[in-house]
Amino acid sequence: MPTWEYASVITANDAESQRAGVSVKLPGGPSERQQGDTSSVLNKLGAEGWELVSYHSSGAGSWGFEQFWLKRQIGS
Repeated sequence: MPTWEYASVITANDAESQRAGVSVKLPGGPSERQQGDTSSVLNKLGAEGWELVSYHSSGAGSWGFEQFWLKRQIGS
């Protein structure tokens, strides 16, 4: 039976300031702000064996929010 670990990537965009923040929460660690855009962060995690399993997006007015959930097999 496979064993999995889970991570999340959160992106918040503020259209007025044109700033986007990307944070990653890995198992056993704090949420950490990342350099680069959402795509580059997800590509880096993919190279480390993480798979995208779910995605949610919402927004209101000038504000937007995205969350990605990822998993990686750590045992069999």
